[in-house]
Amino acid sequence: MQHMDEVNDELAKKISNIRAQPARPFRVERSQPAAPPLTHASGPREVRAWLEAKAFSARVVEHLGVLTGPQLFSLNKDELRKVCGEEGARVYSQLTVQKAFLEVSPPAPRRRDGGRRDPGRRPSLPQKQQGGSELEELMSRFHSKTQRRAEEDS
Repeated sequence: MQHMDEVNDELAKKISNIRAQPARPFRVERSQPAAPPLTHASGPREVRAWLEAKAFSARVVEHLGVLTGPQLFSLNKDELRKVCGEEGARVYSQLTVQKAFLEVSPPAPRRRDGGRRDPGRRPSLPQKQQGGSELEELMSRFHSKTQRRAEEDS
């Protein structure tokens, strides 16, 4: 029984020492995202790099990697589900996080080329053609590309 009293006394001393110490400030630093940045000025190359860095499937990278930042940001959850299937909700979630990050971070530096399109890049999708959405244009373009590949393979 005396041993238990000694343990209790020692424990009480340790606890009072901890309480007597001044409180240390606890601060969690927010790190910058490790993925390549995705902004409203991003072109297809940057969109593709962002999707790959976020570990999306090759199918999602192929389907959405032809879009620019503004085009990708303009897609809603249902449109992303149509294009990406099950991963559509995750893409939407990551885009929402990225939009929130852009709202609190300083603006990205301007491109060195003055914002001109890189000749190696694919042309951007038209905004709307005859009442169709960007998503419909994207899907149409993807299906024609898939069909051309199938014809070349035969």
